[in-house]
Amino acid sequence: MTVRLQNMKKSELTEQIKLISWARSICDYVPELKLLHHVPNEGKRANGTVLKAAGVIAGIPDLCLPVARRGYHGLYIEMKFGENKPTKQQIEVMTRLKEQGYKVCTAYSVDEARSVIRYYLARADNFDLINCEEATKTAGYCDGVEQDWTPCADCKLHRKAI
Repeated sequence: MTVRLQNMKKSELTEQIKLISWARSICDYVPELKLLHHVPNEGKRANGTVLKAAGVIAGIPDLCLPVARRGYHGLYIEMKFGENKPTKQQIEVMTRLKEQGYKVCTAYSVDEARSVIRYYLARADNFDLINCEEATKTAGYCDGVEQDWTPCADCKLHRKAI
């Protein structure tokens, strides 16, 4: 499904749509990104009472990546735009999530959120996930250069040198 962003005013929503689009475009090479999802928790709704009864919690961050990495259980990202700041409720929930061992951050753009995710998913401090994203792909295989600090050795999509 394609959303026509050019017809939409730049906002938290459009930045989040761009982020999810980026994640979906590379998830064959970074399969953890298949788990990145939005928690539809924002705004007032006519059925708010029903949603609350069903378990919606005010203040939960916008995006969740339930992948353990870097000593955390998973990653939550609260998307904001412009001068917007996290609400008191959001800050309280983010603090509780941190106390439970989750990496939690606020991102103000697709670029900032993408950088957070790249760093979070990188398997070594000196490896930038962008190397996987931008490596040449041939017939569905990555032609990236395997080093001792890259994830290539464990990557099912990396073509080993013959």
